[in-house]
Amino acid sequence: MKGLWTLLMVLAVAFAPLSVESYQVIPSVLTPGQQGVIQITLQNVQPSGSTTVGDAVESINIYFASVEGLEFISASPVRVGTIESGVSSIASITVRVLPTAPGGIVSPMFSISQQDVSVRQTLVVPIIIENPPILTLTADKQTIRSTDTINLTITNNGGAITQLTIKLNNTDVFSLIGTDQIFVGELSDSTSVLLPIDSRNAEGRINSIPLLFTYRDEGGVRQTELKPLSITVQKEEADIVFTQQSTILTSQDNLLELKVRNTGSALKNLRIIWEDEGIQAKELTEVQIGDLAPGEERVFTIHVFADAEPGVYNTDVELQWVEENVEKEEDTTIPLVINSDADVGIFIDARPTPLAVGGEYTLSVLASNIGSYRIENVELALQEGEILEILNAQTSQYIGGLDNDDFSTVQYKIRVRNIEPGSYPLIVHVRYKDSSGIWIEKNISRDVIIRSASEAGNGDGNSLLPYAMGIFIVALAYWYYKKKLKPKKPLPST
Repeated sequence: MKGLWTLLMVLAVAFAPLSVESYQVIPSVLTPGQQGVIQITLQNVQPSGSTTVGDAVESINIYFASVEGLEFISASPVRVGTIESGVSSIASITVRVLPTAPGGIVSPMFSISQQDVSVRQTLVVPIIIENPPILTLTADKQTIRSTDTINLTITNNGGAITQLTIKLNNTDVFSLIGTDQIFVGELSDSTSVLLPIDSRNAEGRINSIPLLFTYRDEGGVRQTELKPLSITVQKEEADIVFTQQSTILTSQDNLLELKVRNTGSALKNLRIIWEDEGIQAKELTEVQIGDLAPGEERVFTIHVFADAEPGVYNTDVELQWVEENVEKEEDTTIPLVINSDADVGIFIDARPTPLAVGGEYTLSVLASNIGSYRIENVELALQEGEILEILNAQTSQYIGGLDNDDFSTVQYKIRVRNIEPGSYPLIVHVRYKDSSGIWIEKNISRDVIIRSASEAGNGDGNSLLPYAMGIFIVALAYWYYKKKLKPKKPLPST
């Protein structure tokens, strides 16, 4: 320990005159392809309290090595030379960020030597590199109607980004239909997304849709960028707003309830003619609304069959009305949210059977997709209760995706509790995501019959099998034995 302390004192004395006072990167933040300067300030420190001038520090050199993403324009070593006592000197080292460098921080190391000192001082200088994305938006159309879908192409000419989401910064004028944001994910080059836009509150002119982009840049920093998209809104002649009042399930007959509101001038003899093949009118294809005063609302129902995938569906209709004694008509769409008919059937089997009080069994739980579309992330959880005890490590088991009419089975080791024989409800908790992205959770009950131990052969379920096998083996052995004892017939004489 004493020798180590002596060594530290020697090193301290050796380094005492030369001090790294500071460093600075100019500019403080660099971008790919940009040059910068690293300035290192060195000082020959005058001993505290000394009345005499200290010695000069001679032959000072600064060494460095290349790091990934950074190019040194200055050659190594940079020769500082001699620094007199109490004097400081600035060494400048020119660097260039490579065009391919990602955003983040690079930390080159510098080694500082001086005459008569074998151990070098080291210095690490963090350099911040910013490679921000350069996003450009291109829409497939310049004019939209009150409810429309824009195919938006996003081109990135800068640094790659992740976890990109798009939403509206303000929903007073424009709003997304059926969702509050669009998830894009990674973006390094170009991609296209569909934006279902409701512009019924917008003026019939050129408008700016305030798209808000949120993402993580190459350095992992979360960024937010507002990018307005200019678009022309074409107002229909009839200022009518439809609001869905009831739920629609895909692949089923539905009683659709809609509210219609007149946001413009007075309309007379308003009629709605249903023309869509995805949401098909079942009985009447024409709905008589009648006269609608400005601001007036009316609720109507129509029987439809939903032959469309879950999600937002723009339903084609034709409007006919009389305005200022002029007969008018217009084709428009009504955005309707279609829910999935996703459902899971549960079936239970046991081995051996039947289930008996106090017995241990392997319980098979079969989950079947009885809906019209694929479901994802299916998870089953058998519930313990008064009936049984689960011997597995966990009650929840993951299945994954199930196509329409597909099924999968999970198994549980269980022990039937000491209960009275009879019929009991067994609860299975099911969790899955339907094709529209909605999570569904529910409990499904299935009745199981529990018998007494005596009825089930003490829980064996095949209690007669060993006896039957034993009888069969004995009978076979007896037959074989008798066959061996039976005398052979003599050969016929010649």
